[in-house]
Amino acid sequence: MTQEPDKEIIEEEAKESEQEMYELPPVTFEDFVLNLYNIALMNLGYRDPESGKVIRNLPMSKHTIDTIGMLEEKTKGNLTAPESNMLGNILYELRMNYLRASNQAQSESENNEKKEENKEEKEENKEEKEEKSDSQ
Repeated sequence: MTQEPDKEIIEEEAKESEQEMYELPPVTFEDFVLNLYNIALMNLGYRDPESGKVIRNLPMSKHTIDTIGMLEEKTKGNLTAPESNMLGNILYELRMNYLRASNQAQSESENNEKKEENKEEKEENKEEKEEKSDSQ
């Protein structure tokens, strides 16, 4: 029976040391908004280190930006001046970045369509040349 209390003490000490290692700062409005900001930025696009391709999720980015906008609207009059300024600046920056990313994605899509059309035209021209050379 003396071993059971020893186990309890060891487990308790382990939990205490674990809590000390992972103590997180208190949650603040600024931290919450900055977390949403980072999520929106990630969804606006980042380069995959393995493939080198840009990965975007514009609908999710727009949703996150709209969520921050809703927070701005619902908290109007209840924020400190620094909180209000931060929120306004973040929204402006995210909205401008969203427009850029959206336009860039559209341009890339149009370029890919043109490349595909050119590829198809080349294949058709090649087939026509082969048919002409076979008929001669």
